[in-house]
Amino acid sequence: MEHDGVGIRSAAETTSVSTLDLSSLEAEKRKLLARLEEAQEALTCRVCLDRPVAAVFMPCAHLNACSSCSASLTTCPICRSPIHYAAPVIID
Repeated sequence: MEHDGVGIRSAAETTSVSTLDLSSLEAEKRKLLARLEEAQEALTCRVCLDRPVAAVFMPCAHLNACSSCSASLTTCPICRSPIHYAAPVIID
């Protein structure tokens, strides 16, 4: 028997509860890691696939290129609309 601060449980009850908690925590961890990977991919330059995005193109407002790549583009890589200017973006 174990005392958990609320009530008394048998060792079998403690094991089954902690196993369920552990498996649900592992499933949640996998989901969060997948979301983190998606977020990191969304914040990576679509042109060089190396540096973080740092410029939003106007007037289309797509955020998809780093400062180096954005300096050499005349059309947006996503929608192909002409870029009037690239506004710097800081993501912390």
